[in-house]
Amino acid sequence: MRILATALAAAAFLLAGSAFAADPVRVEITSLEEQPGKLTVSVSVVGADGRAATGLTASSFRVALNDAQASITSLESGTSRAPTSVLLLVDVSGSMQGEFINQARQALQEFVRGLEPADQVSVMSFATSVALLQDYTTDRALINQAIARLTPLGETALYDGVIEATKKAATAPQGRRLIVLLSDGTATTGLARRAASISAAGESGIGLVALGLGAGIDRAYLTELATATKGRFLEAPTTVALRQAYVDLAAVIRSQYTLTIDMPPTLDRTLPAKLSIHATVRADNGLIERTLDPLAGAVPPPFDLKLEGISQGQKLTELVTLLPALPEGVSLADVEYTLNGEVVHTATSEPFSYDFDPALMAAGNHALKVTATDSRGSTGEAQVQFAIVVPSEPSSIPLAPFLIVAAILALSGVFLVLFKRRPSNAENYETRLRPYSNRVETPGPVEGWPEQAQQVDQPALAPPPPVQERVLGRVVVMNEEAIRNGQLEGIREFDIRSTPLTLGSSPSADIFIEDDGQDRIAAEEARVWVQNGRLVYHKLTTLSAMATEGVTSGWIFLDSGDDMPLGAYRIVFQAEQPEIEAPDETEASAHMRTQEHGMRLQPLWTRVEDDPSLPASREQGL
Repeated sequence: MRILATALAAAAFLLAGSAFAADPVRVEITSLEEQPGKLTVSVSVVGADGRAATGLTASSFRVALNDAQASITSLESGTSRAPTSVLLLVDVSGSMQGEFINQARQALQEFVRGLEPADQVSVMSFATSVALLQDYTTDRALINQAIARLTPLGETALYDGVIEATKKAATAPQGRRLIVLLSDGTATTGLARRAASISAAGESGIGLVALGLGAGIDRAYLTELATATKGRFLEAPTTVALRQAYVDLAAVIRSQYTLTIDMPPTLDRTLPAKLSIHATVRADNGLIERTLDPLAGAVPPPFDLKLEGISQGQKLTELVTLLPALPEGVSLADVEYTLNGEVVHTATSEPFSYDFDPALMAAGNHALKVTATDSRGSTGEAQVQFAIVVPSEPSSIPLAPFLIVAAILALSGVFLVLFKRRPSNAENYETRLRPYSNRVETPGPVEGWPEQAQQVDQPALAPPPPVQERVLGRVVVMNEEAIRNGQLEGIREFDIRSTPLTLGSSPSADIFIEDDGQDRIAAEEARVWVQNGRLVYHKLTTLSAMATEGVTSGWIFLDSGDDMPLGAYRIVFQAEQPEIEAPDETEASAHMRTQEHGMRLQPLWTRVEDDPSLPASREQGL
């Protein structure tokens, strides 16, 4: 008999779901309350030895929603759990006279003694009519007095009793609520309210345990009632079994565990969901599963939306086609394109694209937001910041005349040089070489040898012009709140050259970012520079901050188009594409070559005509 009663009590709180008979540990859901984003579930756990499992922790449980693991944010048990409000609904019709009512009073009093002091109890009875003997209270003396006043007499208003108990239980304090019904027969009055009683109990969302005492019970009704409330119908064939069932039922309530579970934002609660709770008691395991009905008032979760045809921080010069990229299974109803806070296009059919022409917009920074809505009303959103750049136009001045004039000047210069270097007729006929013995030598660096080269004084050259440092990339600082409000001044650009820049909330920083008052941006937050086409972001900190606050420095590397959050801002890096130019001799390189080759070669021998002391003709020299 003990084994039977324990099994009945262990199953008393099992709501909709299935417990696996092969599991040595039995997990039972006793109550469940769901709010947007949070699920509170109370469970009882019975070990392989048939006793309520105590001392379990959060690590003893695993929870899954639609087979995806969910997070348990808190676990309450024993005296730390939320109090339970129990309504005892007792049949006191004439058929309960004698041993039935005496044993029922004792069983009910032992049940109350088995609860925690914080648990509240209310007592109602039904016979020809329904009576409230004691409202919800923790005063055990008042509760026992109400139980002692249970006196059998009259008809059996079973359906009316269930309706009134459902109304009263709805007024119970917040927390776990339970109705425990005891009946020994069938309804004899108020028969027309059978369906209404089942509907009222099912719609209340309050768990109900129906105990049938003896052989004359209405099994069909009690079974249907338990099904509607996702509770259980249990039979106690004798008064001894009834007493033990109440005792074990109190032990199950006392040893319950209340789990608070985070509902993932991606879980669609407009659809049914499967809840799975797995418990481990020492080396034994148990599992309970339950189907959650759609949550009233729930809206479909947002879906991930990406945008093709444009990237973060991109510079646009020509028309682009924007196209939403959707997760698998999403069926779109419409897509809205918003530019700088104004709706510029709404697409209501495939492919939901938008041909955006930057020529129709002013040059500068712009903010684009795309909002897509699927056929179930769920939305997805993507935001992109970009810039419109006006391409440079070729010069309208014709180049042909200038090229012709340059060619004429170049040819004229060549002819002039050749004319000056041409020897005169006198030189052709009168220039003669002196005999070898009379050859004139200029002093050289080594005695007896002619000097082969002589340093020529060069006019002072101007220093080469400074070389302008090339822009290696740009840092775009975006105030996200300002951009959402359509304020384009919230977007600023900073060129990065070879010298590292400081970034921080100090006005003296190269990249000044005003803090939002929450001290999330230091006066000198970081230093940034470009290396191998990537932005190097070196976060700075002081030794005192590292010692007292645990703050550490670090390195972040951003590729072109990458972004990172910083306080109320978003930092976007855009690498500058290197310009490929044809090799050309700059003034600086020409200056260097002149310095390197500043020596002019002198002729090894002196021409005869340059020395007036020599004879003017061959005959004079001979």
